[in-house]
Amino acid sequence: MLGHGFTRHVLFGVLCALGFAPGALAAPPVFSSDPSDGWFAYTRQWIPPKTGAGPVRQDPAHPLVSNDEFRATGKQPTFPMGDPNSPILQPWAREAMKKRNETLLSGTPVFSMHASCWPIGPLSFLLTPMTLPMYIVQGPKEVVLILESFNDVRRIYLSDRHSPDMKPSWYGDSIGHYEGDTLVVDTVGFNGKIFLDQYETPTTTRLHTIERFRVVDGGETLEVNVHVEDPGAFATPWNATQRFRRYEETVSKADISKLPVLATPEQGPLMEQICAENPNSFQGLLPARPVPQATTADF
Repeated sequence: MLGHGFTRHVLFGVLCALGFAPGALAAPPVFSSDPSDGWFAYTRQWIPPKTGAGPVRQDPAHPLVSNDEFRATGKQPTFPMGDPNSPILQPWAREAMKKRNETLLSGTPVFSMHASCWPIGPLSFLLTPMTLPMYIVQGPKEVVLILESFNDVRRIYLSDRHSPDMKPSWYGDSIGHYEGDTLVVDTVGFNGKIFLDQYETPTTTRLHTIERFRVVDGGETLEVNVHVEDPGAFATPWNATQRFRRYEETVSKADISKLPVLATPEQGPLMEQICAENPNSFQGLLPARPVPQATTADF
């Protein structure tokens, strides 16, 4: 069985492979005081701001029961359905959300991008680690975010300018710098194929995001405030927040021995989870997105 010692060794290897040692992790903030620190999201939905334009929310006519709530309570889970009447959506984006909701209401499931090995983009990345953790590795030239879920890796380059030869991509071109206790990340160069949340809120190549990472509550909470602009998909820029804790929420609500499913086992969090490509649906006889194929080079 794999323990936390194994986790430390693996992440230490990641540090070395990236060309920096733990001793080089200078400059506040420090997002991981220990190499095995993992962050778990409070929710898979964006937290709206107290005032001003915010993200798409769950359709009030169709309340959500998430897989995470199922693990804690046993309630029958439902699929997320975004509110197509959200004022931030451009007309075409509103219609796209209506069409997805109609598909779900007809009894046809719509599975996540991850279910078919597709990249999920930087903002969906931040909504994913609720039962499987996210790790943060800080170096002198880059910050690397690692999702245990399918071992997705996101790179933030500590630079004051974007690549001069930037090509549109799933994760865009992320550059970052520290402002006191905050890591500020600016990302452009998207391919227009990603969604921003579990409702499949669409985007275009004009998407521009700014994220601010900081540790609050005495180091117990990681908070990320995001600013989103995409004139092609949204009627106005909008803001949202995501927060992370150092433990899996399900464990905080129920006795581990009585849980039907526990995503993070007791032997330790860092497990290898590779999305094996397959020409068939990953959901048995149910429909799914086709396996992604690299027909042309991204760079």
